[in-house]
Amino acid sequence: MDDGDEVRAQAAEWFARLKSVPVSRETLEQFFEWRRVGTHGAAFDAVERVWSAAGAAADRPSIQAATEAALGRGRRAGLPWWRAWRWPLAVAGLLIASGGGLSVLFLTDRSQAYATQVGEQQMITLEDGSKVTLDTDTRLTVHYSHSLRRISLERGQAFFVVAHASDRPFVVEAEGAKVRATGTRFEVRRVGDATAVTLVEGSVEVTDAAAHQPTRLTSGEQFELRGKTAPRVHRVDVAADTAWRRGRIILDKVTLADAVAEVNRYTRTPIALDAAGYAGNRFSGSFHTGDTKSFVTAATALLPLKADPRSDGRVHLVASAESGQN
Repeated sequence: MDDGDEVRAQAAEWFARLKSVPVSRETLEQFFEWRRVGTHGAAFDAVERVWSAAGAAADRPSIQAATEAALGRGRRAGLPWWRAWRWPLAVAGLLIASGGGLSVLFLTDRSQAYATQVGEQQMITLEDGSKVTLDTDTRLTVHYSHSLRRISLERGQAFFVVAHASDRPFVVEAEGAKVRATGTRFEVRRVGDATAVTLVEGSVEVTDAAAHQPTRLTSGEQFELRGKTAPRVHRVDVAADTAWRRGRIILDKVTLADAVAEVNRYTRTPIALDAAGYAGNRFSGSFHTGDTKSFVTAATALLPLKADPRSDGRVHLVASAESGQN
């Protein structure tokens, strides 16, 4: 048990003792003396919050059974009744956290989920001062403990500005890749079967599921992992790659299919590409995120395509009659 666990255990014990009636003056003086030390007060407050939540769920059969079992373990161990209550306090906290949607466990690490809707972006500041910018349709979960800062990127794209803490690594996990940093600025993208890590400043190490040695990136490099193919590291235009943070999409000689997919990430009325013969054509341009009209105008001007609006509000890109392709 580390120091943090011991403090939380002491807080649970004090909470149980103070529930007894009456409480002696000597006990109260000892409690207030304990509470004034370091993080003791915060730990006690956390126990109170969990116990309040437990009260709302106390009638659940699963919690009643778990609490009785926990009390039984304490009695069999020969503990005073207030120490025996460490067990049910722990059980209540864990059960409510898993069944009632609480984002913070007072006996384990601290976790919180964040998500953006299609077309939305959001910047959050984490408890250590690190900043995360979530792009459109992104979901991630932050797991913080006393020794590790861990982010799970489930989908989408996020930009990280990491507060330096050499003794507390900052790790981002995405499908097939793990990024480790201490203080740096980088982007992680997980869309479809592709995962990409782009380093803007500082240094990170990226490990994929099949690698034996981590790959260390330097500023301007991108680690890209697509499906089951071997990862590749290459240099990218960082300003263009992170333009979404400024509300822009910059496309540089990408396939038309990829261009349409990227533009569609920012809108609820996606463009449909119904001209398979042109899907592999290279396309370049710069657009505001969500501005599908300008993209369609550019695509039909640069390629033998035409726009076919539909009653549902979507626009289909189809081959123009003169092109002779479908």
